[in-house]
Amino acid sequence: MDSTIVSDTEEPCVVYPWEPCYDNEMQMKASFEDNYLDHMSNLKIESSPSPNTLTTIACGIQHNVTRSLIEEFCESGASMVIFDFNGLSFDQSRKMVYEIRQGVFNYSLKKNNRVPYSMTLVLDLEGSCITTGSIFHTTTTQRLIELPTNSHVYVTNDVEYKFKCTEDRIYVNSDVILRLKTNDRIYLDYGKIELAVIRVDEDEVYCVVKRGEFLGSKKVVHVPGIPVGSKALTKLDEEKIRTGIQLKVDVILVPGVRNSVFFDSVRKFVGTERGRDISLYAKIDNTVGLENMDDIIPGVDGVFLNRPNLSMEVGHDKIFLAQKIVLSKCNLAGKPTITYGEYLSSMEVSTVPTNAEVNDLINTVMDGTDCIYLDVTMRSENKLHCIQYAATLCRQGEAAIWEQQLFTELNKKSKPKIDPAQAISIGCVEVSLKCHAAAIIVITTSGLSARYIARYRPRCPVLAIVRHGKSARKLSVWRNIIALQYIDPIENVSKDIENRTRFAMDFGRRKGILHQGDLVLHMKCSEQSVGFANTMSVFYVSAGDFVSA
Repeated sequence: MDSTIVSDTEEPCVVYPWEPCYDNEMQMKASFEDNYLDHMSNLKIESSPSPNTLTTIACGIQHNVTRSLIEEFCESGASMVIFDFNGLSFDQSRKMVYEIRQGVFNYSLKKNNRVPYSMTLVLDLEGSCITTGSIFHTTTTQRLIELPTNSHVYVTNDVEYKFKCTEDRIYVNSDVILRLKTNDRIYLDYGKIELAVIRVDEDEVYCVVKRGEFLGSKKVVHVPGIPVGSKALTKLDEEKIRTGIQLKVDVILVPGVRNSVFFDSVRKFVGTERGRDISLYAKIDNTVGLENMDDIIPGVDGVFLNRPNLSMEVGHDKIFLAQKIVLSKCNLAGKPTITYGEYLSSMEVSTVPTNAEVNDLINTVMDGTDCIYLDVTMRSENKLHCIQYAATLCRQGEAAIWEQQLFTELNKKSKPKIDPAQAISIGCVEVSLKCHAAAIIVITTSGLSARYIARYRPRCPVLAIVRHGKSARKLSVWRNIIALQYIDPIENVSKDIENRTRFAMDFGRRKGILHQGDLVLHMKCSEQSVGFANTMSVFYVSAGDFVSA
């Protein structure tokens, strides 16, 4: 007879998920195959993507944005807004930024459990720009003129025609057209109209219309291969930067970057205006900048790829190559990227995008962008639906990335001797991939460790817990990173780390990132003076780790 006594008060057994993940979750089997064909052939149509969108969604906003719209953007998962100050006074600019910040504050207070939401504010500069003149109205209702394909037109710099543009003669506000040669191209209205130069006269050029369309007043003119402007910033852009610094924007997009000297002059100006804490992203929107990417990347905080402008120079048939070149170079250098490609533009009037738009966005995610910029949110009546649809597509693309090869190649490029913070971050990402971690929690001050971890592309969210709102908003650009600002006062160092960890765990539970039994990696600093997270631990989530809501 067995005399062993079993206690009635014995605690229930907690079952940990030691078993490997099912193959139909997040394309798990395909992601870790050893060669390209095996990876592609093992992708599954029925595979379920992650419920968490790792790619950052950026939204374009109009000058009359309201705080209620910003609250809805936050609710939909957008973590970046891009805007300009074109035609606005300082007071009007301040009102717009105030509405954005008030909307973020209201969302944080009412719907985010009083956790400050990290919404990155991005100022888009216009740069030197060539535009057409105004259409000459022969009737009170005329707003457009038609330039038919195979017709002929003069393009002039004569100010006499500034307000008298007709089907025969178009005014542009720059003399760069006089530097053109036979068969050079001129693009009007972002490439909708293509002109080929036949001959260059004293103050005008005679062209044939290769691709016709209707033209309105003051439309953008693009001349491939010829830089516009003699210096990095126009007087108007300098004034906008001063306004952005006073209003404490987080990122400024610098247009027309051609080389590092060009970009350094902008950084120097921003520094003299006391804007050193603002991140500066180089806009790659011309072939000169594309060719000088290796020279530009080391000095920038990030890159904004402007595909519509760049496609007018490299050609629509080669823009996919330019995208792969720019994104891969930035991934190797560890610089965050924002990609603009007029994504989901048909959703301005439709609730469902075209197949081409769906494939375009997913391929951009798979090419390695950190952030997708949706300018359709400035025009569509279904703004939130656009954001949610884009997030769904991003998750599908993220699941199909060949993680095994991506991490291996990024790791191989990090040859000794490297920064210790980077080395331990590589180890952290490798452990997360091997163990199928649900999240990586990083206790950080400047965000350095979180950036290094995101650079090596883990498959799970990185919860970066910081104390400074500026640091949190800058981190939000990166793919994978969910930046959380912890605002409770510091008791002592060890207690602060414990509190911030529980804060991250509670946030993960509320957002559906963490569940009981999930594996979590934890990165922290063992000593306050080290300067980066140098201690990694692994644990499973239990019911006791959750703080009741």
